[in-house]
Amino acid sequence: MRPPVLAVFLSLAVLMPKLGNAQAYNLPTPSPQVTAANALWRINGEPVFFEGDFYYPAGPTVFFDGNVMYRSGVYRGVPLYVDATLTPGSYVYVPIGGNVMRPYDRKRYGELAGTTGSRTPSFPIQRDVELSLSGGAVGVYPPAFEPAEPPVEPEGIQAPAPAPMVGTFRASGTFTTAAGGSVPSAPSSVARTPPSHIESIPAPRSNAGIWVEFNGGRWYSAGAAVPHFEDRFVQIGDYRGFPVYRLRNGSSNEIWIPAVTDGPLAPYRR
Repeated sequence: MRPPVLAVFLSLAVLMPKLGNAQAYNLPTPSPQVTAANALWRINGEPVFFEGDFYYPAGPTVFFDGNVMYRSGVYRGVPLYVDATLTPGSYVYVPIGGNVMRPYDRKRYGELAGTTGSRTPSFPIQRDVELSLSGGAVGVYPPAFEPAEPPVEPEGIQAPAPAPMVGTFRASGTFTTAAGGSVPSAPSSVARTPPSHIESIPAPRSNAGIWVEFNGGRWYSAGAAVPHFEDRFVQIGDYRGFPVYRLRNGSSNEIWIPAVTDGPLAPYRR
């Protein structure tokens, strides 16, 4: 009897899986294939609607990290990503080309007025009293005040209309009343003083225009702003916190600086 029992135990030991060696692997999130590089709403700086609220572009761009970022939504056909290491509901990331991600921040108002999320808010915190003064306009800072209505003037005292005068006009220009009195008529012509000569404010003698100081030289505004495309411009420096670009294979006598943060680029020439 013992040999068959031993064979059964050996069979069970061989067939049972090794549970102690089981492992789980977390694969990184794939890089985004669809981006908002040429989307007009992204170029114009419009907010994105995500999880019931609006998020606005804020802060510098970052590179995609598949180990902490994962896809959490879609806005106008473009996938939206969140960072698992940050507080939920504070930032959402929009791919704008290659592995570059544009962070969008949520304004702190209402229930979020006393919170900061994982980082310092990019926009001023709006308190409830400011929200009430702004007429309930969400996200408006500073609050918009309605102009006060003009005071109501008291009704003027209505004086009785004078009784019409009865009489006759004479050729001499005198009006004779029925009671025998006379009233001189208004002169036919009134001497007028000719207006004196008025000189306007002198026009400016020169116009230096709009210019910036960069790399030891003065660069002047040279046209209208254009959208920023990653494959068209290359960054060559900074001007007071704003990136300075140059056209790829373009002239060294021309630079491009955004008019507003992450906005269109305006040309300047030296």
